[in-house]
Amino acid sequence: MTTLLFSDDQPRIEWSDVKRFGVDFGTKGANSLAIPRAWTLPFVLVPFDLVARTTASGTLSDNLSSADLARIKGLASRGGELIIRSSVVGESIWERGTYDSITVKRSSKDFIDVFDQAVQAVIASAKGKPLGLLIQRYVRPTSAGEFGNLLRISKTRDHWEISVVEANGMTARERLNSQRDQAADPDAPLGVRSGIARERLFGSVGAWLNNELLLGRSQRLNCEWLTDNHSYYLVQIDEADEDLFGVNPFQVRVPVAIHPDVNSGVYLKLADGDMLAHWDKLLVLQELWEPDAKHKPILFCVPVDQLPDAADRSGVKQFTDDLKSLIGPAGIIVRTSVKAGQSKIPNLPRTECLTPKDATCWCLDKAAELRKDYDTSDLAFIVHRFVASRSSAWVRAEPDNPIVEINALWGLPDALQYCPYDIWEVHVPTGVATEYPDYKSDMLISTEDGGWDYVRVKNELARNNCIGSSEAKDLASRSSAIAERLGRACHIMWFIGCADADGSQFNIPWYWTEAHIAERNPDRTTYKVFEVTDEATLDEFQSWSGPRGRQALSMRPTELRLMRDNAFIASVGKAAREANVPIILHGSTLAHVYYQLRNIGCIIVTSSEKKRSRVRRSTSLGKLVRDHIPAKIADRREMEVTRKVPKNLKVGFLISKLFEEALEVREANDESSKTEELADLYEVFRAVACSEGISLAAIKKAADRKKRKSGGFDEGLVLLQTGIASAERMQSAELERNPEDVLAYQSSDDKAEIPFSFFGFMELDRPMYVYFRSFGTTLEVTLRSDRIELRLVKEPQQLDLLIEED
Repeated sequence: MTTLLFSDDQPRIEWSDVKRFGVDFGTKGANSLAIPRAWTLPFVLVPFDLVARTTASGTLSDNLSSADLARIKGLASRGGELIIRSSVVGESIWERGTYDSITVKRSSKDFIDVFDQAVQAVIASAKGKPLGLLIQRYVRPTSAGEFGNLLRISKTRDHWEISVVEANGMTARERLNSQRDQAADPDAPLGVRSGIARERLFGSVGAWLNNELLLGRSQRLNCEWLTDNHSYYLVQIDEADEDLFGVNPFQVRVPVAIHPDVNSGVYLKLADGDMLAHWDKLLVLQELWEPDAKHKPILFCVPVDQLPDAADRSGVKQFTDDLKSLIGPAGIIVRTSVKAGQSKIPNLPRTECLTPKDATCWCLDKAAELRKDYDTSDLAFIVHRFVASRSSAWVRAEPDNPIVEINALWGLPDALQYCPYDIWEVHVPTGVATEYPDYKSDMLISTEDGGWDYVRVKNELARNNCIGSSEAKDLASRSSAIAERLGRACHIMWFIGCADADGSQFNIPWYWTEAHIAERNPDRTTYKVFEVTDEATLDEFQSWSGPRGRQALSMRPTELRLMRDNAFIASVGKAAREANVPIILHGSTLAHVYYQLRNIGCIIVTSSEKKRSRVRRSTSLGKLVRDHIPAKIADRREMEVTRKVPKNLKVGFLISKLFEEALEVREANDESSKTEELADLYEVFRAVACSEGISLAAIKKAADRKKRKSGGFDEGLVLLQTGIASAERMQSAELERNPEDVLAYQSSDDKAEIPFSFFGFMELDRPMYVYFRSFGTTLEVTLRSDRIELRLVKEPQQLDLLIEED
């Protein structure tokens, strides 16, 4: 049986011992044992077996001696309080705030009864999960918050964020780098001293956590802290373990694009011919797509003033039948369009996925509403099947500018209005793509009932690029061509990773607007942030009676109806202007919300943009390009430095180009693009032959001869293992190896061998790791479209490559 464990009796434990203690005392309590005693308030841990007996008998006090009760009561300062906290066994950081913590006054006359009632309430909040209890001295904080280096904060463990949660509900955040801070003395209190800024105090704490608590481990931590204006106290430490509840965006199923069986109905007409030039949301089919383009969306149209009257039952039924036969039994999207050439009205009414009956009701109801504010002869409903995709993007392209900017995230494009995103810059003439990934904690997806929902992304995947370099180049080159055709700078919305019936993937340009100026605000002020999510929180912000100094408003609508509500966006902008506070916007500067808020005159702090440099510096490429590329770069009035290499160096560059183009073939996602990439590969092959003075006819003759003798590569046979062995051994040999087993292996303590076959399977822009156990060193290998990046990491990382030990 485990007994009570008082912090005064137990020396600080090492982080490696936390899990062992967690079996008896729960995660929160065990983690607290690793905090230096001078940095936290005194506490006692109640083991889970004693909690279990308490649950059975009814009260904790019945299972404690009078001496234990007196000592527990003595944890509180005279006249002070205790806080009783849950410590669930196996609790993860993702469960923070799930279970109750309750304070009890030492001075209560019926202290034992109040204490037992609080214990029972905390136990009940765990809902049957095994737990211990952490009972700790409680002080009324003058300030409290969190301090951590979680992956959402930074890619590196030395970057930390301090958040300060104030009594009014606002949160202030500031970042710091602990790399040059000296580790704090674990035997000295974290005293509040004049002349020492809070960030430097926490910087020294971060240095101690990284270098002395974790001792080289690569874990990320989050601490809860409080201060009474005399000292700072760490009252909880959580480790950022694997998120079992988040989704893997790469594994979210994308429904296959479905084509209708018929082309026209009584009311709904196929969008083609003259109709395309009449409505702005149909005109995009001409503006964004070439005439013979594959995967062009199939849209239908009905002018609002040609809808059947709501009282016309047969007409209403026919309209419903049109929807059912042309679109299907579900997944119907209806959008509102103005006439082409008129000023575009952003965020006009549109639906989520509807059934034919619901879509009919929606069209009739919205038509009645629109008649109050608009001339409905200038409006039409555009109807189509829901476009499913893995990711979405807004892309900025302009004529005569070789640089295209892409803002992308997982899921549906409306999230780009308010959520963090990845940035790509692509130099179209050379195909050089530079990425700036951000932490994307959520993705907006379509649910089975036709609605939308935010889902949390797995923590370990949240910093991954949501699109690959091949997709970025496809979006950039096609967007650049669109801007050239339109003859103007534009922002283009894309669906990325749509699925065809044959399993191939494709990207769809969906909508465009005139490009607006995105002035990045580099303000790094530490703000007290008031988050507005709906009308109620906006009312709270407007009724605020305290000082506005260093206050900022953060926009994050949690209801779908508000995401596209121009009136709500305008109300938020007006409130921010009247209060004279900036708006912190996490969404894309290419999307509509930024544009609308700028037009209102708001000061916008673009949190995802302020860390980025949008000035393209000269880039050293050292890559072979087609003969006409330098001239094209010069035509764009951009500097280029080109050298013609001598013959003895030319073959080396050509061989590297073969590898680059072969990767492009692999990344291509449809027959047309694969054909183009194979043509590039063939052109490089042809140049190698020419450089070596060998004719293609001679090569073909030799290839045919070799194929007759040894066969070709049509069967896809992979030699897994060879060797001299007995008959029994030979029979079982094929059971010992699989194709993926030979991608990499460690041949000695200081050498790992990575065969060429590895790079044929490795995903672009996604790091893989080789861990050398003898040296405690990890080699990070990242395959880019035109290079391989290698990075040494001192602390261990999860082993992603399959390593075979000799």
